[in-house]
Amino acid sequence: MTENLKTSREELEQTVERLKTTQAQLVQSEKLSGIGEFVAGVAHELNNPLTTVMGFSELLKQADAKPEHERFLDMIHKSALRCQKIVQNLLSFARRHPPERKLSNLNELLTGAVEFLQYQLRTSNIEVTTQLSPDLPKALVDPHQIQQVFLNIINNARQAIEAHQPTGMIRISTELCGRFARILFKDNGPGISEANLSKVFDPFFTTKEAGKGTGLGLSLCYGIIKEHGGSVTVHSPAGQGATFVIELPLAHDAEATAPSLEAPRRDPRRAKEGQGKRVLVVDDEESILQMVRETLAQNGFEVDIARDGETALHQLEQRPYDLALCDWKMPGINGRQVYERVAATNPGLAERIIFITGDVVSDTTQKFLAERKKVCLSKPFSLTEFRAAIDQALTATR
Repeated sequence: MTENLKTSREELEQTVERLKTTQAQLVQSEKLSGIGEFVAGVAHELNNPLTTVMGFSELLKQADAKPEHERFLDMIHKSALRCQKIVQNLLSFARRHPPERKLSNLNELLTGAVEFLQYQLRTSNIEVTTQLSPDLPKALVDPHQIQQVFLNIINNARQAIEAHQPTGMIRISTELCGRFARILFKDNGPGISEANLSKVFDPFFTTKEAGKGTGLGLSLCYGIIKEHGGSVTVHSPAGQGATFVIELPLAHDAEATAPSLEAPRRDPRRAKEGQGKRVLVVDDEESILQMVRETLAQNGFEVDIARDGETALHQLEQRPYDLALCDWKMPGINGRQVYERVAATNPGLAERIIFITGDVVSDTTQKFLAERKKVCLSKPFSLTEFRAAIDQALTATR
């Protein structure tokens, strides 16, 4: 009886521990969900002013011939591009859909991850060196998820070094290994004890103080890499820091030579491509309306603007348009509703509507855009991307 009671107690204690772990996981999942929604909202609010800053700085660079002004404008534009990369990385954490595989340059994803953490690395006195193979073929991956993995590993190395020593080094390299790309992250921090090496990818395992880490980062990285058919391992020889090694399968030859789906770039010699064409621009942000109108006017288009969907529908009834650009998310009648009304009365123009969005594009929205083969510009966008979208919409119906 005593043995049975002892066994029952041990089983009960194990059950209680599992329940505690499950509860902690649910609480953490809810927190992560809330953070994702918050980040998406903040990113959306930042995307509108960023679009304006990027657009007007490019327009001024084209118009202002003074060398000293060009230098200032170049600094403004580069700072806006840096903000754009930060927002894009924030949005990648807020996405809510299965992996979206596409041909991606792993070296560029690594460079972007380092740029994203540049400030933290610099202020932590950590030098990052890279040795990236220029001949590394592309891989068929979800770039947002893979970059999350890179960010997590680099940031973990930074935190380990910062807690252990005043300065440090992280060396990142890529190399071709048969049909795989091998990515190595080597740091000169305190390393990982032999007892903990086998646990680093376990959910909720962390050596950080309470409140300093969830223990979810590396387990999520492990899951993402496995989903992509790759592997991630860690080595930590005594006194030599830690080295994380990721191997990802490269694209097959047929995939690597598949035609690009990106919009064609505009030929800069076609300076007056819009002559004789009228465009309606619909957005509830005044600064974006003015920036888009100025850009289109420089290319010879006649431009009308509307600050909401209802006004846009009224103007579309009054006169013919060759093209329309419409914000996806607006108060009152939104972009999708504008499109559906136009599609019912003027199918030809509906084919030449370009959507603009600063929000996280949901699964439903992506399906809607894909089924109708619609061009959608994500804010913030460069003028090159903007003109390419105009070209694509106009040539699609020629």
